[in-house]
Amino acid sequence: MAKRRVLFVLSEYPTLSQTYKENEIKYVYADCEVAIVSFQGHNKTYAQHFPYHQVQKYQEVGAVVDSFKPNVLHGHYLHTVDILHRIAETHNLRYTIRSHSFDILRVDDDAIRKVADKINSNCCLGFLAFPFLRERLVKCGVADAKIIDAWPVVDFERFYDRTPNGNGIMNTGACIPKKNMESFVELALMMPERRFTLYPIGYDTAKIVAYNKARGNPARIVDTLEPFNMPMAYKQQEWLVYSGNPAVPTIGWPMAIAEAQAAGVGVLVHRVRPDIAEYVGEAGYLYDRLEEAHGILSKPFPDDRREAGFEQAKKSDIKVNVKQLRDLWGGA
Repeated sequence: MAKRRVLFVLSEYPTLSQTYKENEIKYVYADCEVAIVSFQGHNKTYAQHFPYHQVQKYQEVGAVVDSFKPNVLHGHYLHTVDILHRIAETHNLRYTIRSHSFDILRVDDDAIRKVADKINSNCCLGFLAFPFLRERLVKCGVADAKIIDAWPVVDFERFYDRTPNGNGIMNTGACIPKKNMESFVELALMMPERRFTLYPIGYDTAKIVAYNKARGNPARIVDTLEPFNMPMAYKQQEWLVYSGNPAVPTIGWPMAIAEAQAAGVGVLVHRVRPDIAEYVGEAGYLYDRLEEAHGILSKPFPDDRREAGFEQAKKSDIKVNVKQLRDLWGGA
């Protein structure tokens, strides 16, 4: 039987802070023929990635469609619905799309309403979204049946490791204002007896380096690691502190939380929204103030929460996510 042919229509591939796309492609490659087109530039890229076509115009995508002859299209983010729908209509194809958090949380309801009819059409096989987003999507006109509840796309097997962890405290992610990494530096300043390590990715990294220096370098800032080196970084830690900015509450459900849980690391996450509690589960902690975070980090991470973390992380296993896609593509 011929393999299904999937064309990924992406933006900013391959960006280091967006390894969910790479995870997805890796597992789809196992039993599909794959081609990738990517719009726009990218910030900090990873060295090992799949081959792709850099495109600027819609017509260039059409040329790839004509030569590759896909059975189905797949993309990411709410704001790419228009281009995916146009390609699908023009070439008599169908598509799936995975949303995240920033692409929905940062827009008003009208932006969702403008594309709801496209998502509800026969062209769209399904719109994958974090569970906490369903209510808002339906309110804005997206058909309930089109929404597929999906957790983050994490390569669980890469990080799963029950061996003992180190005693460090880390933070990681795209270095942008909503991550509020300055607060991680302040937390390090409050706990000079502990080793704090920050793994910032691109964007405003120079600013956080300067901020850390101005505060006396309480945190160690490490140059960005390739995804395949991150398991080693997690195993050196007792805790992952995932900082956020309540004034810009769009950090969503970060992959790093599930990755850390799979590696046996305790997670402590800024409670920027109520739904964060569902993602962390009973396997970690939330905090509102740095003083509260300090108190939690001052105690060992409990063994029962560590054990719960392994099970919580499995909810984000890429194998589950890709099975959802394959099931949807069966209708293409």
